[in-house]
Amino acid sequence: MMEKRWEMPRTQEQYKEDIVQVGKELYEKGLLVGTDGNMSIRIGRNEIFITASGICKGKMQAENITAVDMEGNVLSGQKPARDIRMHLAAYRQRPDIKAVVHAHPPITTGYAMSEVSFDKVALPEVMFALKGISVTRYTTPTTIEVPREVTRVLKEYPESETILLANHGALTISTTDVYDAFYKMETLEMFARANIVSKILGHTRYLNEEQMKNVNRLIHGEPPDSVISPDTIKEE
Repeated sequence: MMEKRWEMPRTQEQYKEDIVQVGKELYEKGLLVGTDGNMSIRIGRNEIFITASGICKGKMQAENITAVDMEGNVLSGQKPARDIRMHLAAYRQRPDIKAVVHAHPPITTGYAMSEVSFDKVALPEVMFALKGISVTRYTTPTTIEVPREVTRVLKEYPESETILLANHGALTISTTDVYDAFYKMETLEMFARANIVSKILGHTRYLNEEQMKNVNRLIHGEPPDSVISPDTIKEE
């Protein structure tokens, strides 16, 4: 079972081990297959670690982690992941981002292949954990279209930490560490599964405007009982 590490400050070896462990978890949980997906961690103002190209994340080793600067120049290691420009775009647009995970969870990717919108929310956890789900327009993989579209989405939805990449997969970001970005990917796939079941059963009970407003108030730190009507609070 993967355990989150909290030691500070972290060494480069520890950062690499974090990526290796998250890659194995993603692979074992079926959130990516073959040599799919990539992960990165910001380790300095102008430097990130990113997974190397063409590596199975379930068999990845520390030597398969590449150091690059914010222009994409390789500082050490192997050829970086093909999606490197997508990662760099996220870091440039949001300097507070510490880690990025890109994967192809099967059900989530099914949604990415469909014309769907997540303007309506049925699970408060989507707002708590994922800060909402943004959806990109279609872009040709590995081209300049991808980072430009990711930048656009992050500008339009600055609080979003989960992006559905049209006809591609998903991207999750974290302001803490790569484990948190991985947990968001897990939560996203859970939501996609639950949403499918809800549609099969024939009705999805979406949160109304007031309910969404109350959840947002909780997210911004208000005391739990302060966001609901006093009439609903019963004395014990």
